[in-house]
Amino acid sequence: MPKKCTSPGVICIENVTLLFILIIIAIIGYLMYQVYNPFTKKSDTILIKPTKIMHDIQMPIMDDAGDTMNDPYAPPLKRNQYLQPTMGGDVRGLPINIKTRATGHDYQQMGILTKQGGNSENLILPLMGRRIMTGRDRWQYYTMSNTGFVNTKLPISVNGKSCSGEYGCDIMNNGDVVYVEGYNDTFNATIYENSTLNYIPYL
Repeated sequence: MPKKCTSPGVICIENVTLLFILIIIAIIGYLMYQVYNPFTKKSDTILIKPTKIMHDIQMPIMDDAGDTMNDPYAPPLKRNQYLQPTMGGDVRGLPINIKTRATGHDYQQMGILTKQGGNSENLILPLMGRRIMTGRDRWQYYTMSNTGFVNTKLPISVNGKSCSGEYGCDIMNNGDVVYVEGYNDTFNATIYENSTLNYIPYL
């Protein structure tokens, strides 16, 4: 049975109610002290905390052919786009068409091609090439036209065999005659000298 206040003009508050009121007043006082404290010195330094931006993880379309329009070292191959496998593995099964031998070689300028016959146009084209596989003397070659606004990559044939295909052709030497598609003419190859081997003597 709760206590009843019998005296007129007196406010009666129970002990539990008084405790709750004191706790609420203490919380309000603490918050006001934190917000309106005149003794806290405001700092002029601004602390910038880097925020982590979380992006949706999407599977990007990977292109193993490179940017054939802007990069002169990207080969003139058709774009073969594929989706990068997810981190947790491919749910569709095992991957297929994985190269079993290392290629590891990038295209580089191997030399120049000059037009046969009087060369009244002074037409000189770069000869781009790469070794197909380590340990084999088969190479892939192409050239680029230097006319117009776009450097178009042109396939090369030697003895009727395309040097831009999967199997490439034999290594070119100085004086070899090649056929350039697009110009429909033959060109003489001039191959650059190999760079010398370097090593670190202190290892």
